[in-house]
Amino acid sequence: MIELLRNFLIYRSRDQKSLLLILSDLFAYNITFIFSYIFFKLICDEICREVANYPFLALYSKYPLLNIFFLSLIAVIVTYLLNGYKSFFRSNPARSFIGYERLVGTILFCLIISILILIDSQDFVLSIAAGISLLINITFYFVLIRSLAYVVLSKQSDEKRTPILIYGAGQAGMETAASISLNEKFRILGFIDDNKKIKKFKILGYRVLGGISKVSKVKKEYPNLIVVMAMIKIPSTVRSKIISELEKEEIHVKTIPLNYGSLETKLSINNLDVNDLIKRNPHENEIDISDIKLDDTNILVTGAGGSIGSVISKKLSELKPQSLIFIDNSEFNLYKLEQSFKEFSNFKNMKFYLRDVTDEKSIEEIIQYEKVNMIYHAAAYKHVPLLQDYKNYSMALKNNFIATFNLCEIAYRNRLKSFTLISTDKAVNPTNIMGASKRLAELSLQGFQNKDNNKTSFSMVRFGNVLNSSGSVVPLFWNQINEGGPVTVTDENVNRFFMTIEEASSLVIQASFLARGGEVFLLDMGNPLKILDLAKRMIRLSGNSVAEKGSKKGIEIVFSGLRPGEKLYEELLLSSNPIKTNNPKISKGIEKSFPLDEIKSLKDKIGNLGNTIDYSNISSEISKYVDGY
Repeated sequence: MIELLRNFLIYRSRDQKSLLLILSDLFAYNITFIFSYIFFKLICDEICREVANYPFLALYSKYPLLNIFFLSLIAVIVTYLLNGYKSFFRSNPARSFIGYERLVGTILFCLIISILILIDSQDFVLSIAAGISLLINITFYFVLIRSLAYVVLSKQSDEKRTPILIYGAGQAGMETAASISLNEKFRILGFIDDNKKIKKFKILGYRVLGGISKVSKVKKEYPNLIVVMAMIKIPSTVRSKIISELEKEEIHVKTIPLNYGSLETKLSINNLDVNDLIKRNPHENEIDISDIKLDDTNILVTGAGGSIGSVISKKLSELKPQSLIFIDNSEFNLYKLEQSFKEFSNFKNMKFYLRDVTDEKSIEEIIQYEKVNMIYHAAAYKHVPLLQDYKNYSMALKNNFIATFNLCEIAYRNRLKSFTLISTDKAVNPTNIMGASKRLAELSLQGFQNKDNNKTSFSMVRFGNVLNSSGSVVPLFWNQINEGGPVTVTDENVNRFFMTIEEASSLVIQASFLARGGEVFLLDMGNPLKILDLAKRMIRLSGNSVAEKGSKKGIEIVFSGLRPGEKLYEELLLSSNPIKTNNPKISKGIEKSFPLDEIKSLKDKIGNLGNTIDYSNISSEISKYVDGY
């Protein structure tokens, strides 16, 4: 019965809960009027029976119960106007039970009753005594009945609500608390802040409990504790240290967006940002390109709706070129990109074309019509195991290699200013068709760069895995962790270079303006990270432990084995000794190239085979041009 009542109250709307409070107060004023008569009579009966009987009995005879209800309605209206019904068993029950709003209404009710008794009896002492007895009874009712309701209902509810600590008691922390408090599934325990001056302060009714050392103590009492990082203006080193400390305690950590407060970012509670997982600062050592003038430049981005292409597109819009032209073969991705610009960008001169980059004629018509000067070529198939399937590898070659070759030819023919290819570390000594196709795309650019009468600067930017892209392991791991595991890692020794989409996109644009033609730009990916270590870190930061072999406690990690075409280690260079540039995060590699005629011959041979490419026959041809394949 109690459980049914609790659920009934919890799952009412805010307006319904307010109505319940109003009805409760109406009942309180009327029932306590009757109790006050009994209370007053018991006290005064021995002193004077006439006095004991008079005040309330006389009042009842002259003012029927309906009028008492009318007086109580006035008290409720006053409480309502003072916003006394906007909270329903919040973290401070006393505040909801006898707050100043309700106290004002109660005093008004009792005062009117006293005045009526005074007018009728002409006895000041009698009227004051009656009013005080009524005030005591109403207050007692509020405290007793609502305290019982809070203990029986809210306390039981707390057991099923997820406990939350908000790390950071600043403006972002306050807004986070205000947002979370609206969700009945969560229970805010308080704030954590390392500023000792505000310890034990109350913010929005929640106490600042202390610094980071307090979290581990709270975790012991609440094993399913969640800590929400609500700090947006602290050094990355400080933030990384805090998260590492929480990781040691296997505390579930979530965060608000790191750029919360900017126009395009709304408040939300998310899994930790990838920067927190790989301890990488995306803004460190960046060079300023805001002074680059693109007023007369029309820029085309292929694959603009993809994970990398969309971020490149948004960063280019900040440079205010003359126009931006976006091409993607995914209607949904192109629609999402268009909507994001409508909501969060002041840049308006944009065109969105639903096209496939393999449609050479259509792409050239767009380039000529829009008077394109620069191309960022991000369109590519990139999922290694899927493309390695014999049914799909012809599409890898056609989309990644042949389409790129044709696009280079269009750029050459139309004398574009620059052409930048978004490449990958998988193009280096590839063991899969995806990497080989990207290396052939690179060779296409190098071939056109060396062609006679070339006016276009062809360059390529090569980097490793981009976290949170459509092919990233991070979303996969989060999903597996949320489902209780197991987390699948291909091999205990597999490692990868990692970079965030924002960092990679920014550096791609910077590299394109460093290009003079024919360069293979390499981005500083930092040190390679073992995928196994990444999986363990994510498990611990989800509030779980990594299950030991044979143990059912925690989340298990299983090794699924390397997939077709997958390597343990990725490389960024074919040759050694990269050349430094003005940006310490960008270097250049000097690598082997081939005459354009040879690359064109291979392209024609592959193109003439249609969709029935025999992998065993064509692979020997590809290996002549792609080292390590």
